[in-house]
Amino acid sequence: MEGPQFPMMVSYIWSAFVTLSGTRVSTGMGGINPISYTEIKAWSELTHTYLTPRDIEALKKLDSLYIRTLA
Repeated sequence: MEGPQFPMMVSYIWSAFVTLSGTRVSTGMGGINPISYTEIKAWSELTHTYLTPRDIEALKKLDSLYIRTLA
Protein backbone atom coordinates (compact mmCIF):
# COMPACT_ATOMS: atom_id res chain seq x y z
CA MET A 1 0.00 0.00 0.00
CA GLU A 2 1.43 3.35 -1.02
CA GLY A 3 0.47 6.61 0.57
CA PRO A 4 1.59 10.15 0.03
CA GLN A 5 5.28 10.93 0.05
CA PHE A 6 6.61 11.84 3.50
CA PRO A 7 7.18 15.61 3.76
CA MET A 8 10.94 15.90 4.33
CA MET A 9 10.60 19.43 5.72
CA VAL A 10 9.10 18.00 8.91
CA SER A 11 11.20 14.86 9.18
CA TYR A 12 13.09 16.34 12.15
CA ILE A 13 9.82 16.58 14.11
CA TRP A 14 8.95 12.98 13.27
CA SER A 15 12.44 11.88 14.30
CA ALA A 16 12.15 13.76 17.60
CA PHE A 17 8.73 12.20 18.22
CA VAL A 18 9.97 8.67 17.55
CA THR A 19 12.96 9.15 19.88
CA LEU A 20 10.90 10.74 22.66
CA SER A 21 8.14 8.17 22.28
CA GLY A 22 10.66 5.41 22.91
CA THR A 23 11.44 6.87 26.33
CA ARG A 24 7.88 7.20 27.61
CA VAL A 25 6.70 5.58 30.83
CA SER A 26 3.79 3.19 31.19
CA THR A 27 0.83 4.13 33.37
CA GLY A 28 1.04 0.68 34.95
CA MET A 29 -2.46 -0.18 33.72
CA GLY A 30 -1.62 -0.97 30.13
CA GLY A 31 -1.65 2.64 29.00
CA ILE A 32 1.11 5.10 28.29
CA ASN A 33 1.76 8.58 29.62
CA PRO A 34 2.03 11.48 27.23
CA ILE A 35 5.43 12.97 26.48
CA SER A 36 5.88 15.82 28.94
CA TYR A 37 7.25 19.27 28.30
CA THR A 38 10.00 18.40 30.79
CA GLU A 39 11.03 15.39 28.68
CA ILE A 40 10.99 17.49 25.50
CA LYS A 41 13.12 20.18 27.15
CA ALA A 42 15.62 17.64 28.52
CA TRP A 43 15.91 15.88 25.14
CA SER A 44 16.34 19.20 23.36
CA GLU A 45 19.09 20.29 25.75
CA LEU A 46 20.90 16.94 25.73
CA THR A 47 20.91 16.68 21.95
CA HIS A 48 21.49 20.40 21.32
CA THR A 49 18.37 20.40 19.15
CA TYR A 50 16.49 23.68 19.03
CA LEU A 51 12.73 23.34 18.79
CA THR A 52 10.46 26.29 18.16
CA PRO A 53 7.19 26.64 20.08
CA ARG A 54 5.45 25.53 16.88
CA ASP A 55 7.65 22.40 16.71
CA ILE A 56 6.75 21.57 20.30
CA GLU A 57 3.07 22.07 19.56
CA ALA A 58 3.39 19.67 16.62
CA LEU A 59 5.14 17.09 18.84
CA LYS A 60 2.37 17.33 21.43
CA LYS A 61 -0.32 16.94 18.76
CA LEU A 62 1.44 13.90 17.29
CA ASP A 63 1.69 12.44 20.78
CA SER A 64 -1.98 13.05 21.50
CA LEU A 65 -2.97 11.42 18.22
CA TYR A 66 -0.67 8.47 18.93
CA ILE A 67 -2.17 7.90 22.39
CA ARG A 68 -5.75 8.18 21.06
CA THR A 69 -4.92 5.70 18.28
CA LEU A 70 -3.60 3.17 20.79
CA ALA A 71 -6.65 3.51 23.05
